[in-house]
This record gives sequence, structure tokens and C-alpha cells, in this order.
Amino acid sequence: MHRPPVNLSSSSACYRQRGGALAMTLHCVLLACVLGQIVFLASRHRVRWDLTSDGLYSLTDSTRGLIGKLDKQLLIEAYFSPQEKLPVSYRDTRTVLDNFLDELVQLGKGRVVLQRFDPNSDKVITERCQRIGVKPLELRSGTSSSISVDRHWQGLRFVYGGGKQKVLEQLAPQSSFQAEALLTPAIKEVLTTEKHKFGYMEWQATAVGQQQPGGIGWNALRAHPDLLKRFEFQNYKDEDGALLPPDLQTLFLYRPKDLTDRQKYVLDQFVVRGGTLVVFADAAEYAIGPNRAFTKMPLALDAAGSEKKLLDQLLSYGIDWKPKVLADLSPDAYTPKDRFQGAQEYLSLPQNNGFGTMYQVVPYPYFFHAVARDWSTAADKFAENEGKVDDALAAQFRKNFVAGMPSDEFLFKTFKQIGRGPGFYWPTWVGLRQKAGEVLDLPEGITGKVLLWSSPATLAEDPPQSLDPLGQGDMQRRNEQFGKFQQKLAERYKAEPRRQAPLMVDVRGRFSSYFAGGERPKRVSELKEEEAKKAADAKAADQPKEGEKPQDTPKDVVGPEAPKPADAEVAKAPPEADMLKQGDKPGRIVVMGDSDFLRDDFVQGTYVQAGGPMSRFGMMFFTQMLDWLAEDRDLVALQSRMPVDRTLTFVEAAGTPNADPRQAEQALASKTRWVRGLNIVLPAVLLALFGFVVMAIRRAQKRSFLESLN
Repeated sequence: MHRPPVNLSSSSACYRQRGGALAMTLHCVLLACVLGQIVFLASRHRVRWDLTSDGLYSLTDSTRGLIGKLDKQLLIEAYFSPQEKLPVSYRDTRTVLDNFLDELVQLGKGRVVLQRFDPNSDKVITERCQRIGVKPLELRSGTSSSISVDRHWQGLRFVYGGGKQKVLEQLAPQSSFQAEALLTPAIKEVLTTEKHKFGYMEWQATAVGQQQPGGIGWNALRAHPDLLKRFEFQNYKDEDGALLPPDLQTLFLYRPKDLTDRQKYVLDQFVVRGGTLVVFADAAEYAIGPNRAFTKMPLALDAAGSEKKLLDQLLSYGIDWKPKVLADLSPDAYTPKDRFQGAQEYLSLPQNNGFGTMYQVVPYPYFFHAVARDWSTAADKFAENEGKVDDALAAQFRKNFVAGMPSDEFLFKTFKQIGRGPGFYWPTWVGLRQKAGEVLDLPEGITGKVLLWSSPATLAEDPPQSLDPLGQGDMQRRNEQFGKFQQKLAERYKAEPRRQAPLMVDVRGRFSSYFAGGERPKRVSELKEEEAKKAADAKAADQPKEGEKPQDTPKDVVGPEAPKPADAEVAKAPPEADMLKQGDKPGRIVVMGDSDFLRDDFVQGTYVQAGGPMSRFGMMFFTQMLDWLAEDRDLVALQSRMPVDRTLTFVEAAGTPNADPRQAEQALASKTRWVRGLNIVLPAVLLALFGFVVMAIRRAQKRSFLESLN
């Protein structure tokens, strides 16, 4: 039987074709499964990399720490209009909010729940918004023929544990940085169950000109809404001089003056019993008059008739307060952070130009800040005399000079990033007690450190009656007066040695009472009680004794009976705790050599229109100081988050006063030309080098090939 031949090649090809199709199909199915698994895992496990140097798109440790502390459910109600209906300018803000809220939900791991509502779609939700305080955004839109006002919603409500809540009525953050700055403090607020209590005593400054007749106080920062949500402030300035309550942890003193012995005793017992005393001290009070007529006003630390001196009391705790006014002549110290936008932070003079009157910063060394710089590195500059460096003096300076902000406390983290501390105005010297040879001489069991230093170009003097740099008259005459003012300071600088002045100290330990070994000063009510008792005893002594005949009195007495002395019925003062002579738990004293940077008129910018001064960073410093004193680190990372300054610094700023600005300009021009030439030459050199390397490699390959043929 003849069988037809089988075409094996054709059968094998069909088999291979069918197998290849099956393999391709299987590969596609497996690939789809793998991609599906990746999508599934990616929806539940997120990984992000923030490549910016300052972590611009990453949550700070403040937010992560607060979310990690949640022991109850945090409900976030988002009252948002649809994003596609928002104006174009607001859609990016919605994207920022959505991303940040999604981050919170992912970080919460079930403890953060996000609910979204559209108030425009439901009248009930709209009424709820009105009830809880979420407000709509009334945004205008229009065409060439019509204008309409559209209502959009973009608000949040935080509810923690079904109880405490916080509402953000409207918000439109432009970046994740702004979103975190708005939302994280709101989360902190709903988590706060008990406010930290701060006490204070203040002595108002003299009001002149258009100021309020009652004087100028320090209430603007304490009354700030954001601070009142987290902290409680109470005035403990008691005329009777009662001891402070034991539950008070921190007490602020704003420019203490005319202190009686009883008030000093109250402060003494407060720190001996473990309290924290924060003193904003001034050596003098200068009233700000027209044309910046800085005139000294009466200021006495101790009340008339006081037996105890406040300076001696602080010295017994280890604090050396010298009531001297300081002037820092280093340009780094008195130059504002922003010479254009913040010219009024210290002092500026009006200058006329083609664009009108503008303010130009002028050096007024009595207004300055601590610089975040190691001044020992500038020892050669301060040891220079007529162009020559005194090597021995420079070596001594390198040994003695310290950094302007040596502390690593988180209070100074933000200010170290911006390179300077808060601005001070007529600051005074506050340091640690020393003995001969500038060796620390702190009491036993007491530790202390200086937290802020001036530059080595600092002058100290007894407060003069006037520190007016401008004088009176027209602009030309005021400029001439200012030149004479600068010349006097320059002459003093040449004649006096270089030294740094301490501006802020922190002393801790178990303090001994300054009043130990003597009787405690009595309260006002106790003194009145004693006077009343003496009056009663004197009256009783005038009464006839038993058996004696009373003196004849007139029979006809006209008029009502004489009133009794008021002091005769003074209520008996409640008993007071005995004097504690030695502390049984550690106390703390922080003294800053300035109070004006927190004063209402400086903080609120009362003198901005006249060229300053204005405390630009007083609010920031005081806010972080509250967290520092309360040892609350929850918002530290957020408060200290500052954008990185990417400005190229070609020439280091002059560290000594009276430096010739032309030398700095010439150095800057030379460095700029060098960098510009390098930008032109370096790419050409690199390209030529690359071509040379390629040519060498190819020649080597060609040589190797020819050798292989032979």
C-alpha cells in the first residue's frame, strides 16, 4: 500500500507556530498578573523620594510625631467643591490639599479617616457648613459679555475622638509646605487636652507722642489667637505680695523696675521651690520721640527704701547682670536680614531719589542681633592694626572668642538656619558670675551657660541720657548729625579693647534663698494688720484703768461720733508658708538682655512709616520660647523648617566696622569675572579632553587590529 509522503517540515512549522502563540499568550497573562500585583501593592504601600535639599515635599517630624501619638480616631471632614469646577488658579491648591490629606491617611494607618462632602450638591451639607463655621469662597468669573459670582468650598474640620474639634473655614495652600504649616498646628490643637500655664508680671513703658496714655505694655504677643489656643497667660502682679501658687511652672518678668523687698522675696521663693523665672531685662528705658529722639526715662530696679538689691540677688544665683547699654559695631550684627523689605527692622533714614522717598538702612549699633558665626575664625581681622596683624593678639582672640549662638537648644534651630538671632534694641549685659581670671564662679549645685553672644566689636557704657543719632532739622542736617554720631563711636572703638558681651543666660539647679539668715519681708496686708493692732493698743492705753475716774467730758457734744480708723478693722492676713531656705527640687532662671523686642509698639510696627525700629522676629522667637520652656517638641520641626538659601556668596561679609566697601566691591568683581571665565573655559576644556580621550582609545584599537593582522 502506497502512503503519501508526510511533509515534516510543514508540520513542524505549524507546531512551532502554535507553541509560540501559546507562549506569547502565557507571557502576556503572566505580565498582566504581575502588573496587577504591582498596582495592588502600590495602592497600599507607598514609597516616595524627595530629592530636594530642604525636603520641600516631605512631611516633617512634627506631623509624623503628632499622627504617631493618636490613640483615638482623627476624623477629617473635607468640604470641597469638585476640582474640575474650580477656577484654574485654585485647582493647584486642591491638588496640594488632596496630596497632603492622602499622606495623612496613609501615615495614620487607620487612625486617620477622611470624609469628603460637596456642599453645592446637598442643602443639608451646606447648612452644616454654616453651622460649624466653614465659609464659601465667593469667586468671580466672567466673559466678554457677562460676570458671575460662583460659590466654591474648600474648608476642613478636624474631630478627635468624637469630641474636640477644629475648623479651618477657608484654605488655599500653594505648596505642601504651606499646607503642613496650616494643618499640623490644627491637629496639635485638637490633641491638646490641657493648656500650659504661664504667669507674668510687667511694668509698662512710658508712652510719648501719639501713644496711649496708659503706657506701652507687652500684651500683643500674649493675646495672639494662635498662642491662646495652646497656652494660658495670667497676671500675677499682686499688690499685696502673696506667694505664687505651687502649680505655676513659669513666670515672665517684663522689664522689672521699682521692685520692693517683698516682691524680690516672692521671686526668690518661686525659684527656690523649683519654678522657672524668665526675665526680659533692660538697663534703661528710652522713649521714642519724633525724629527718633531716643531719650532716657527714669528707671530704677529697686524701690525706694529697699534693703535688698536686685543685682545682688541675681548674683547670688550665679547671674551677673551689669546695667550697661551695649553697642555692636560689626556690620554683620546691625544689618537686617533683608536690607530692602526689612529696612525698618532696626533704623533707616529717608532718602529722596527719582522714585520718591525711600528708606535706606543706616548703622545704629545700639540695635543689633547675635550672629550665628564662630567669631574665633575672624581673630586676625580683629587683631589687625594699620594693615598689620598682631599675631600674639590674634592667638589670644582665637582662644577667647566664641560663637554668637553656641547653644544646640531647639529654641535656636530656626535662627541658626537664617544666620542670626532676634533683633535687640538697647540691650544690656547679662552673663554668668565669674571670679578673677574670668573663671566661672557659680554656686554649688548650679549649672549655667550663655546662650547668645554679641560680636567682639561691642562697646559697653552706662546708659547716657540721650542716644539720639539724628537730631533735629532738615534731612541734610540730620545726615550731618548722624555722621558725627558714627564718628564718636568709631573713636571709642579704636580706644577700647575687643570683647564679646553675653546677651542671654540659662541657670539651673537647686537654688539657695537669697533671704536665708534673715526675716522674710512681710506682705502689705500683714503690715496693715500690724499698724491696726498698734492703733488698737494705743487706743486701749488711753482708756482709764479699773478704779480710775475718767476725765470730765463736755456735756454738750455737737455733731456725729467720730469715725473709727480704717486700719482698725483690717482683716487678718491668711497664714503663709515658711521660708524655704534651700531648694528641694531644681529651679531655673533665664535672663535676656532686652525686653523691647517683645514690646507692643515694636512688634506691631508702630514706627515702620518713620523708618523703624520694628521687631520682625520677636513673634517667632517668643512662640518657640514657649515651646522650649514647656519642653513641647511637637511643632519644633515645623517651626524650624526654613527654605534653603541657595544664594552664591562669592565674598565674605566684613567682620570689622569701618571696613572700606570699595575693597569688597573689587573683590566681588574679581571673583565674578573669574567665575564667568571659568564657565566659558571649563566646558571647552572638558570637551577637548573628552575628544582627546576618544581619539586615544580609537588609535589604540586601530593599532591592536593592525597588529592582529600581521
